[in-house]
Amino acid sequence: MYRGIMEQEKLPVVPPGCSTDDPETIKEFLTKARAALIAVGIVRDSVLANGKDSGKLSGRIIDSDMHDVGRFLNRLLGLPPDIQNRLFELFTSILDVLVHNARIEGTFDSGIVDMKANSVELLTTPKTVHVDQMSGASTMLFTFTLDRGITWESASSMLEGKRRDGLGSASDGFYESKREWLGRRHFILAFESTASGLFKTVRPAVGESIREMSLSELKTKYRKLSSLEKARTGWEDEYEVSSKQCMHGRKCKLGEYCTVGRRIQEVNVVGGLILPIWGTIEKALSKQARQSHKRIRVIRIETTTDNQRIVGLSIPNAAVETVLQDLAWVQEIDD
Repeated sequence: MYRGIMEQEKLPVVPPGCSTDDPETIKEFLTKARAALIAVGIVRDSVLANGKDSGKLSGRIIDSDMHDVGRFLNRLLGLPPDIQNRLFELFTSILDVLVHNARIEGTFDSGIVDMKANSVELLTTPKTVHVDQMSGASTMLFTFTLDRGITWESASSMLEGKRRDGLGSASDGFYESKREWLGRRHFILAFESTASGLFKTVRPAVGESIREMSLSELKTKYRKLSSLEKARTGWEDEYEVSSKQCMHGRKCKLGEYCTVGRRIQEVNVVGGLILPIWGTIEKALSKQARQSHKRIRVIRIETTTDNQRIVGLSIPNAAVETVLQDLAWVQEIDD
């Protein structure tokens, strides 16, 4: 992004508010962007060019700043809302392109987490939790319910589809865990993937697993079921139980806040204007007891009925009250 703004290489996306049909809009944006980066100290030793580039600002960005996303986001806070938002939108647009290319090349390591489920619904009307005094832009709290599970009928159809298309193997089918976990055995659907010798697994509570198993691991941990009735009963029971509790059972120390193996989850996302309150959220999360609740995660989520897409910060359920209290305190100071 920096190299594109400094015109050292071409930007991979059209900047926000610009058009390829009107190159002057792009030129104007780049001029404003360079001036903004100079103003917040990211571009150093700025000079005004002479000759054919007369009037054009240039400078250097030190190596430690080139890949420091946190520094970029913090420095954005010192800019006027218009250029702040346009630079942030440029950043996320370029990130989307890089993620897309990395997925194709198989080198993707997620920074923005895509929340996927068979059903994603907005639970309540989004709540305004902060209003920026300079721009009037709002920060919203969105609460979603996610159902990650796979019904018995869907799982059976997946297996039948493989067999019908001639893609199945002799080891495809429903399996039961050899060991009990908290007094229960677990059920999976396994079928050979395109990578020979590896098997995809599908679970009643969480759907298809990203990690694939070797045939030897599958047979070590699970036994294949010859009785479809036993598989159906076990699958449907696990599907039902996982809607109300995590895989640790009723005595889990985290209670309703534990989502491990839970089919239906409630997910809270702070979206809208994020940068001005980033530090407040970061501080609120640092007060959480669990280490996994202290980390800021940027997530992308899309509803399954109306395809409403939200990108924002994931707020652990246990931290929602603390975050809202801190944001209310910040709003009172701003007012």
